[in-house]
Amino acid sequence: MLERLSSSLWRSSVIAELRFGPKALRGTVPWLLRTRLRTIDSLLQVALKNAEEAPHDLAYEMEHEHLTWSELANATSRVAHVLATAGVKRGDVVALFAENSPFYIAAVLGMTRVGATAALLNTNLRGRPLAHAVEVSKAKVVLVSHTLESGLREREELCQSLDRILSFDDNPYTGLLANTPATPYPQAPVQSEDDFIYIYTSGTTGLPKPCRVSHARAILAGATFGPLMYDFRPGDKLYCVLPLYHANGLLLGVSAAMLARVPMAMRRSFSASAFWDDVHRYQATAILYIGEICRYLVNAPPHPKEQRNPVRVAVGNGLRPDIWPRFKARFGIENIREFYGATEAPGFIANISGREGSVGRVPLGGLAGWLSIVQYDVDLDQHLHDARGFCIPCDDDAVGELLIRVPKIAAGDQYFRSGDLLRRDADGFYYFVDRIGDTFRWKGENVSTAEVADVITQNDGIEQAAVIGVPVPNMEGQAGLAAVVPSGEFDPDRFWSAVSDLPAYAQPRFVRVMSGLTTTGTFKIQKNDLKKEGVDPSLVGDPLYVRTKAGYELLNEERWLDVKEGRLKL
Repeated sequence: MLERLSSSLWRSSVIAELRFGPKALRGTVPWLLRTRLRTIDSLLQVALKNAEEAPHDLAYEMEHEHLTWSELANATSRVAHVLATAGVKRGDVVALFAENSPFYIAAVLGMTRVGATAALLNTNLRGRPLAHAVEVSKAKVVLVSHTLESGLREREELCQSLDRILSFDDNPYTGLLANTPATPYPQAPVQSEDDFIYIYTSGTTGLPKPCRVSHARAILAGATFGPLMYDFRPGDKLYCVLPLYHANGLLLGVSAAMLARVPMAMRRSFSASAFWDDVHRYQATAILYIGEICRYLVNAPPHPKEQRNPVRVAVGNGLRPDIWPRFKARFGIENIREFYGATEAPGFIANISGREGSVGRVPLGGLAGWLSIVQYDVDLDQHLHDARGFCIPCDDDAVGELLIRVPKIAAGDQYFRSGDLLRRDADGFYYFVDRIGDTFRWKGENVSTAEVADVITQNDGIEQAAVIGVPVPNMEGQAGLAAVVPSGEFDPDRFWSAVSDLPAYAQPRFVRVMSGLTTTGTFKIQKNDLKKEGVDPSLVGDPLYVRTKAGYELLNEERWLDVKEGRLKL
């Protein structure tokens, strides 16, 4: 404790947490009480309350589409009428396949109004993954944007299994909703524990899987992030470029803005070149990010409007330690608030004090046993246990898997496995290291792909990098492969210099030079294909390099044979 008291960083963190305590009492706790006491059961009720108290205030906007709170309330009623006419009733599931827009929010809340659950489909899905996402949701009605309708209808067997496909164009208010009754559709009774939406995993491994999000959880997310992470104030406006089918966009964007009654501007999809134009056009004071967005902006050419922008706070997750200081300094953003969480996880960690590189800490020490980092053997792919069979807690700064205690609604010792490797420092701050599946062992050492990628992307000659472990014939463990997208011509000597700061075992043994990396709709790099293709030059069409004692040289089929037969030592 004496050591902690002498740490200025620890003291400043505690002061920041104490400062946010009253804000939680004023802005977060009342919503939790309303949910617990059943005076508010859904975001729809919040939106209708806003419509009563501030009918003409702006709610959501994008380009030429603007919805006030009263217009949003009216749109939810009209959507409910359309769905009811299509046969949707309380307890049903309706799939929504559409791009970002204010109408998207009205559609989700309209589904609540008729008593249905919204299955939010990733707009990048096609073919079998799209059919699977609809089928597992049990939806019989799909509400789809006309721009995505062809992708849906090309799956004939899927269309035959549906009762209705409701398509809307760029102006759904005069199209799909044109002839709906003027009488407000009566709200179907819902409880806070009922399913509000299904949000799907990104599909980086296997087919997308739906996660159930209750009405209460949606309110909790908004009630936590609005007052504490954004620290919303009068006159604020949130700008969101993340897809609304993702938890961050809908729960941490739409919900947080709704509960704080702060207007939110959005864009159909992220554009680095248009980002600062939008920020100024909307006069956005808060932005919601995913780390890759920050990296794109930092690597983009200077924009005339990036300086003296109105952004006061940026909230998000996945901001890499090498990008953090560059992002903050270049764009002059005072507050960056990183968090760690997952749609299906029973908790999250938040960084409200601005410790660079950290996903945060549990304020004031948190609840004992809620979060645990336990020893994990990457090579064996299992936890280490003590003599009694229990997981072994990690010491400060040791890397292990994060476990989150499941609320005691049932008997037993139950924890949620995050699947992520984290470490915690002596001040109680947590740091993301890597996904368990992305960490590999080489030469008896664990290699974090995220940490290697961070070093590589600090090289000005590399725009993007993904690191994976690949098996090599007749060798134990996995060798590191760096798939890189250079900003110009790939310079192997420059790359050698960049990775020389890494420990020898962590330096990639192979490099694949690509024109681009395939990502999901939420900017997660798809690594499965890279792993399947490996580093065999006969199977990979891109230029490959192999690390030798002298540096990186081109890997052709002759050199690959040298590797396989042990003549070229890795």
